[in-house]
Amino acid sequence: MFPSVTNIGLRQDIINLFRELTVSWNERQSGYILKCQALLMLILHRLSEIIVYDVDSAAGDYRINKITRYISTHYGEKLTVKNLAAKVNLKPDYFGQIFKQKTGKMLRQYINQVRVQNAELMLQSGNYKVHDAAEKCGFSDISHFYKEFRALRGFAPSRCIPRS
Repeated sequence: MFPSVTNIGLRQDIINLFRELTVSWNERQSGYILKCQALLMLILHRLSEIIVYDVDSAAGDYRINKITRYISTHYGEKLTVKNLAAKVNLKPDYFGQIFKQKTGKMLRQYINQVRVQNAELMLQSGNYKVHDAAEKCGFSDISHFYKEFRALRGFAPSRCIPRS
């Protein structure tokens, strides 16, 4: 389930992707279906960055954009400032500073936000128990997961599980 959003503003990058998708579909050149699928996936990725993860990779520091994209796909793994900083060839202290400056959040805070959002989606699907969702989203300590979830959402994770 995606959060309710009424307006993301005019995004020239998304408009350009839609134009390219329309042209490719109408021209129907060799391989157009695959190209259209790829363009649609790019559009959906950009929208999810903006709406779900509150990140606009079209603007800002390319190093921070690379790391936020990495976090969005590797949130279930052990993520440390040292390892993430190394991915963009920065010293951990400096990386932490520019991450906070560009995103407005401390790295750990951002990672926990992404993990809790994904855990919430897993729980809402009805296919996961709380401890399973916590583990798959990178929380090794269930009490820490409960604390972070409650702090970010204002209620316990068990409230997300659909009742039969």
